[in-house]
Amino acid sequence: MERHPTRIDDETLCIEIEGQSLEVGRLADICAIVGGDTYTIEYDSREQAAAWLGTDEDGQITFDVRETLADMDYNDAFVEKIRTEPLDETTDEGYPVRTATFAKLMQEIWDSKGQIELCDK
Repeated sequence: MERHPTRIDDETLCIEIEGQSLEVGRLADICAIVGGDTYTIEYDSREQAAAWLGTDEDGQITFDVRETLADMDYNDAFVEKIRTEPLDETTDEGYPVRTATFAKLMQEIWDSKGQIELCDK
């Protein structure tokens, strides 16, 4: 399964695909859609029991959205979901549809703690 890395060019997030860049959208827009420059995931007491999970005393992990996105890569199924969304059309909130779709998918992935079904078929 091929993975496609993130590239950030002039505060715009792109996904590298076979030597080309798929523009996703401005980092500022992605941060605004997900609720800010940081994102917090909450874990219940059973999940907190995992030795490798370093939550705070409230069972939360907060991370920097920009830094996290800069280090991510994506599978083919995820890329295809993003690629099919238009960058030149906007949502009711004024964000490019592709950018909003990406941000909402990332929220789903983060909130599901990585258990979302976006794998290659």
